[in-house]
Amino acid sequence: MTYLLGVDSNIRVLRVLSLHGGMLAASEIVRQSRLVQESVRKALIDLVSLGIVSPSGTGRSRLYRLNTENYFFATLSHLFKAENDRFSEILGCVRQCSSGLPIFSLFYYGSVARGEDRPDSDFDIGAIVETNDLASVIERLRQALISVSETYAFTPNVVGMDFADVGRLENSADPWWISVKSEAIVLSGNRPEDAIQVAGGCHG
Repeated sequence: MTYLLGVDSNIRVLRVLSLHGGMLAASEIVRQSRLVQESVRKALIDLVSLGIVSPSGTGRSRLYRLNTENYFFATLSHLFKAENDRFSEILGCVRQCSSGLPIFSLFYYGSVARGEDRPDSDFDIGAIVETNDLASVIERLRQALISVSETYAFTPNVVGMDFADVGRLENSADPWWISVKSEAIVLSGNRPEDAIQVAGGCHG
């Protein structure tokens, strides 16, 4: 198990293959795992040698899938499904906690959005709200997430912005805002960058 799960790239490749459930090309594993090509190549070599991954075909047409005959197949499949179900539950709870609140854009970003989070990573949540509602909405969202975070063992970090904030961030080409626009995954409402036009109208 140390050789099988002791390497991050092995786990990420196994996760992709398990959740997909079928045959995948190495290039698709690279895309879904967000690993570099060389890391996926080495992981596949290790996993094939350990018998948990089965290859099919040759050369560029080679495909990979989990070996259903391997002793650890069922255990790993249940493990990755449970992990995926937990994350889906967290996203659903965040949406539910924000339901009915006047939020223009609710999204998550940072290490979780990039698939690079660790056990001690915050779950970065962004919300764009009208100025008059900003303080109350963010406080209500933070309070609603307390019990959810305890149940699912994660640390939400809620960052609120109004349209004026968005305008300032955009005009100054703020690095944090640039990264948010590129990696944000929307939970409800609009894309965060859609607020730029509204912000321009507020200043116009």
